[in-house]
Amino acid sequence: MNDDLPGVKRAYCIRSGMGERYLVGGQLVALLARPQDTGGMLEAAVVSGGMNDTFPPHRHSQTHETFTILDGHLELLLDGKLYLLSRGDYANIPAGTPHGYRMRSHYTRMLIWTVGGDTARLYSALGERYTGFVPPAGAHAGCSAQALAAAAAVADVTFSGEAMPAGAPEAIDVHVPPAGMAPYVLPCDEGERLIAGDQLFALLATQANSNGKFISLTTLGPKGDRIPEHFHEKHTETFFCLDGVMTMWANGDELRMLPGDFLHVPAGTIHSYRLDSPLTKFVGMLAPGLFEPFFRVLCDPYEDYIFPQVPKPARFDRVIQRLHELDLKLVGGGPPK
Repeated sequence: MNDDLPGVKRAYCIRSGMGERYLVGGQLVALLARPQDTGGMLEAAVVSGGMNDTFPPHRHSQTHETFTILDGHLELLLDGKLYLLSRGDYANIPAGTPHGYRMRSHYTRMLIWTVGGDTARLYSALGERYTGFVPPAGAHAGCSAQALAAAAAVADVTFSGEAMPAGAPEAIDVHVPPAGMAPYVLPCDEGERLIAGDQLFALLATQANSNGKFISLTTLGPKGDRIPEHFHEKHTETFFCLDGVMTMWANGDELRMLPGDFLHVPAGTIHSYRLDSPLTKFVGMLAPGLFEPFFRVLCDPYEDYIFPQVPKPARFDRVIQRLHELDLKLVGGGPPK
């Protein structure tokens, strides 16, 4: 595995700062996953820029989008409301939702996952290939009207023609995903929290929030043992390391994952992971969202925001009892006793 996008559906890794890079209105877009790399299951990109860099208000007719803030502050216009997002905050943006953003720090960076659209085509139409690894210095003029029109002609995007509004941001008062399809934002470390042994999962988006197209979640835990090797028959899994160090295994390759590293694991890929630092955190999107029942079988609800110092045993016994219902195929010796 290397830092090149494969162009075919297979397991691959993109290291922090790498990817297919475009300069879009002064912002750096690094594509981590395109439709041809994931069999059309999902796309992913890291977008970075500077103070007052914007992406104008727009909507997608087919594309469901999520933002995870990696650095800095982002003012997000979401369905007519302004929110100020910081590191670790999450936004869920269903197709048809008007949105845009303004960066509010000198270096802002976010991870964008999308399903159902053509995000790579959008960014390639808006910008040009770029060899640098950070956005260029100085003020950025943004995308020209000609670039916006060219992108609207070939990609799933409609620009409103309006500027980003000014005003005081709304308070973020949602702490778990809502019951159904709706735009929302979650503060860092919020979500529906579930515990399995010493690993704390937070569901950021459930199947109900995506019409079954995906789920998103974070995993937080201490240094520990390798989870059992397994594969999935029906869904694709992606991993993006946020904090700490972890080791991933995918189809026989061993990979040391550091913050900013991305791994794509399509259906049929034998894989597992191990958390290698006192506190490791990663975020993932799984598409489609059919693996959500696994977490609800394995885990118990959890009220705290950090993993327990003395954990209870993980309930693999419940997983084994319902293995026929879950898209999980264990390899070798199976789960720990």
